[in-house]
Amino acid sequence: MQSKAHFVEVVPDSSLRKKEAEATSAFRRFFPKASPLKLYRTSDGRIGFQAQFAVVTGERALLASAYAAVMTVLGEKRGRPVGERKVQATLRLPEPVYKALKAAAEKSHTTLSGLVEDLAHKARLV
Repeated sequence: MQSKAHFVEVVPDSSLRKKEAEATSAFRRFFPKASPLKLYRTSDGRIGFQAQFAVVTGERALLASAYAAVMTVLGEKRGRPVGERKVQATLRLPEPVYKALKAAAEKSHTTLSGLVEDLAHKARLV
């Protein structure tokens, strides 16, 4: 069985510490018994939070609403980071190459596009 663990490097961010109480308040509107949130910023600039709470079957929409409320407090939106422009491209690959790339993408828990982008970075093409 493969591990689905992802490691991130957390960097200090004093501005996030100031918003933890407000973010916790927004989150507790949906999950009143949740512990205080711990906000963090990763080395690549992404923002996230750590929370401890219980979710029961059927509360997926409630969880999505709680997440959106916290991100609103932080002034963040889901999706691609601002300023990161993507261009759609079509590759014509031999079938064995496509299958090998597809298998490698699944093994690394990423998309085919993400794998190609990582390979281009590693080859210093970008």
